[in-house]
Order: sequence, then C-alpha cells, then structure tokens
Amino acid sequence: MDLSGLSSILWRERDILEHLLFKLDVQQLLLMSGRAAWLVRASAEIETALEQVRLVELERAVRFERLAGELGLGSAPSLTKIAEVAEEPWKSLLTEHYEAFIELATRIQSITSLNRELASAAQQTAAAVISSIQGDLEPALQLYEPSGATARVERRAVFVDEGL
Repeated sequence: MDLSGLSSILWRERDILEHLLFKLDVQQLLLMSGRAAWLVRASAEIETALEQVRLVELERAVRFERLAGELGLGSAPSLTKIAEVAEEPWKSLLTEHYEAFIELATRIQSITSLNRELASAAQQTAAAVISSIQGDLEPALQLYEPSGATARVERRAVFVDEGL
C-alpha cells in the first residue's frame, strides 16, 4: 500500500492550488488598480496553473484507483473514504489534506467570484468610455434584473447646475 506516494501527490496538488490562488490574487490586484495591460498575461498564467491542476488531478485519480483495489474499496473512492480505512498516522494526514483542500477550494471560489465582478465592472466602464468617445448622447447601462438576467437600461445625461 503506497500511502506515502499518495500523500506526496496531495502535497504537490496543494502547492499547485496555492499557486493558482496566488495568480488569482495577482489578477484581482490588477483589476482593482485598473492596470489592464497585464491582465492578458495574468489570465494566461491562470490557465497554465489550471492545466497543472488538471494533470495532478489525473495522477491523483490513478493513484486513488490503485489504492481502492488494495484497500478493498469501490471504484473512484474519495479522499475521506481512503482516510477512513487507513491506519494512523496516514488517517490523520489524509484528513488534514482533505481539510486543506476544502479551505483552498473555498478561497479560490471566493476570489474567482470577486474577480468576475471586478472584470464585469471594468467592462461596463470601458463600454461607457467608448460610448462617450463615439458620441452617444444616451449611453446605456447593463443592469441585472431580479431573475439574474441582464437588461439594457437607457440613461439620459443630466446637467447639474453648479449653483445648487
């Protein structure tokens, strides 16, 4: 039973996920600062990190299948299922890996969601700038409806008297 090899793969996967999280942080900083010139490079680096995640996940799945046979588990066992049947110290170590993966996944989902919102806001700002450059007198806003769909809302320019 090669639990040492499995643990090694899990450490490598955690490292790759932390690297992905770092790249997402960089993307977020670029979005927040308005430095769009580096966004293409940041996105490419995120894609590279995602490809590394896919490769290590494949390697982990193969290792899980081998261990499933050795431990008498069904096909495609989960990490928690392997941890349940493993003896100490592997049981504790595999449980720690699982908890770390849950934390990383939560952080990655959170930052990805915020990055999408920031990118959407930047896109709307760019569209408004382009609209004003093209001379549109009544630029439109893209707002969300209660259903979650987007709706185009016409916006009229308003002159504010400086004496107010």
